[in-house]
Amino acid sequence: MILDDVDAYLGRFVAFPSPEARHAVTLWAAHTHCFDCFDSTPRLVLTSPEKQSGKTRCLEVLDLIAANTISAGSISRAALVRSLAEQPTPTVLLDEYDTVFGDRPTDGSEDLRGIINNGHRAGMDYWRCVPPKWDVEPFSVYAPVALAGIGHLPDTVVDRSVLVTMRRQAPGERAEQFRRRPHEPPGRELGERLAAWVGEISHKLDGYEPDNPLEDRAADVWEPLLAIAEHAGPDWAARARTAALSLTGRQDAPESLRVELLRDIRTVWPSEEPTLAAAELVRLLRDVEEMRWAEHKGNGLTARSLSQFLRPFGITSHKKATANVYARSDLSDAWDRYLEAPTPPVEPPQGPQDPTVEELDEMDLLREERKQDTADALLF
Repeated sequence: MILDDVDAYLGRFVAFPSPEARHAVTLWAAHTHCFDCFDSTPRLVLTSPEKQSGKTRCLEVLDLIAANTISAGSISRAALVRSLAEQPTPTVLLDEYDTVFGDRPTDGSEDLRGIINNGHRAGMDYWRCVPPKWDVEPFSVYAPVALAGIGHLPDTVVDRSVLVTMRRQAPGERAEQFRRRPHEPPGRELGERLAAWVGEISHKLDGYEPDNPLEDRAADVWEPLLAIAEHAGPDWAARARTAALSLTGRQDAPESLRVELLRDIRTVWPSEEPTLAAAELVRLLRDVEEMRWAEHKGNGLTARSLSQFLRPFGITSHKKATANVYARSDLSDAWDRYLEAPTPPVEPPQGPQDPTVEELDEMDLLREERKQDTADALLF
C-alpha cells in the first residue's frame, strides 16, 4: 500500500512525537495531490518549543513527496500571491514562520496571514487594488500550505491547521540522516507513486463525506485526510480517526493568550469576592511566578492591557468611586464557555471519627447488659 510506504519513508528521517503525528503528515502529503477535490485544504503546522526538533527535516522530506512544492524560508505577500497564480497550483512549504509571526511581527505579516487563511477554503479569494488604475481584483490563493517554526502562530491560522508539536529526539530515537543527493531519487519516485494512486481514486473523493469524529472547524480541517484514509482501507481509516482525535486534543492545541488569561484569572480570584479592583486583579496575576503576567511584553501586565484582553469577551470594568472594578458575575459566562470545568480538590482521607455522646451512652448500656447477663448465668 502506497500510504504505508510514504509513512515508512517519513519515519526513516523524522522522529515524530507519535505514530498518529506521522500518519497525519502522510495523509496531508497525499491530499496535496488532490486538494481541489475538497472544499478546504488544511494547513500543516509543525511547531516546537526549541530548535533541532525535526521540523525543517520534515519539510525537506515533504518537498520530495508532496505535489508541485515550493520551499521558502521567507516569502513576501506579492511573491506568494504570484506563485499561487501559477499552474499547476503549488504546495507551499514555509519554514521559520516565527520570523514572520513571532513576538515582533514583520511588516506584511498580517497580509501573509490573510493569504494563508483565505487559501484554506475554496472560493475565498484575496482581494487587492492593482496598479496602475488601482482596480479591485480577486486573486485565487486556494492551495496547500505547510508551516514550520517555533512557538506562537496566530490563532486564526492554528484553527485551520493540522497541528503537530515536534520535539527533540531522545537518545533511543535516532532517525536516519537525510542526505538530499542519495535520498532524493527514491523520494521523488515515492511522490510519483503517491500521485498516481491519488489520481486513481480522485473521482471518488469529490463530494465524499467520511466518517468524521470531530465537529465544527476541526471537522472541516480533517475531512480531506479522513476521506483519503477511508479509500485506503479500514486500517488507514482507523489510523486517521485516531490521529484526528489525538492531534485535536488539548495536549496539542496551543491556548491563546486571552484564554490563558481567563484561566489564570479564575485561578487567582478569591472565591468569596464578588468584585475586584482592576489594579488588585493585575497584582494577583503578576504575583504568581508560574504565570507569564509579571514579564508580559517586558513590563508586565497592566490594567490597560488587561482591559484589552478581556474586551473581546464582552467583559469590561465598572467605574466606582475609588477604582475600576471587575465583577465575578461578568467573568463567569466566559469561564463557562471557554474553559473546562475546574477540577474539584481531592479530599484527604478521613480518619476514624470519635463516637458521639449518644453512641457512648449506648455502648455503656450494652456493656452493663453484658455484665448482668454474665452474672445471671453464674447464678444458674
